[in-house]
Amino acid sequence: MSIVRRSDQVLSDRYPGIKRHAMTGASTGSTMLHVGDLTYAPGAVVPYHIHPHAEETQFMVEGELECWFDGKRFTARAGDAILSPIGVPHGFINRSGKPARQITVFPMINPVTNEVLDQKTEPKLVDGVPEQFVALRSQMKPYEFRPGIMRYDMIGDFRGAKSTYVGELVFDPGAIAPNHFHPSHEESMFCLRGSLNAVYGPQNDIPLHAGDMFMCEKAVRHGIFNGSREKASLLAIHPVLNPPPRVDVP
Repeated sequence: MSIVRRSDQVLSDRYPGIKRHAMTGASTGSTMLHVGDLTYAPGAVVPYHIHPHAEETQFMVEGELECWFDGKRFTARAGDAILSPIGVPHGFINRSGKPARQITVFPMINPVTNEVLDQKTEPKLVDGVPEQFVALRSQMKPYEFRPGIMRYDMIGDFRGAKSTYVGELVFDPGAIAPNHFHPSHEESMFCLRGSLNAVYGPQNDIPLHAGDMFMCEKAVRHGIFNGSREKASLLAIHPVLNPPPRVDVP
């Protein structure tokens, strides 16, 4: 298991004006997932690029970004998620004048990036949202996953994913996601807001705060509960399609 505390991580420069935390990947012992936490300064650009071997999910945590996606341009805001399939060009620019923050997910540990255009060159685009690949929070309704837990299914085969599932769970105070394990894949859980408590193996009360990532190996008991007095939320990240195979345990 690896718990990555965001406050402990040294920032690296992904591109000018873009700082990145490596949250889950080879450095944390993962064999199936690569998760990054990116902060964009105003004006910062991720150039138009493709990933030739893996799809990528981008989840907006804060602020807004102009998204470039396969010839289209649209704005992504907090709570929105985008699936970029293998070989589909995409990029981002922060035109908002305020910082923005984004979580990126790959269902492999060493993704390859090939730039289509350099950072100073913007692609030729038309306005439009590629609806199959974009989950806009303003258009989504959550459902009750467990008592006190509302769930948004963000990315999965229903968005065209081939090997990724990402969902957001919002916990009321005292709410419990039951203990379980996944027999054939890892799961990473990213605490987005508030404070939560993780179960891992024999440990039953591991604190997680906003920005912390909890990675659990396959076939290991784990769960999440909200022991605080405030709402809290997390991203559940799986390198398999929905519904991720699971076995409930005490």
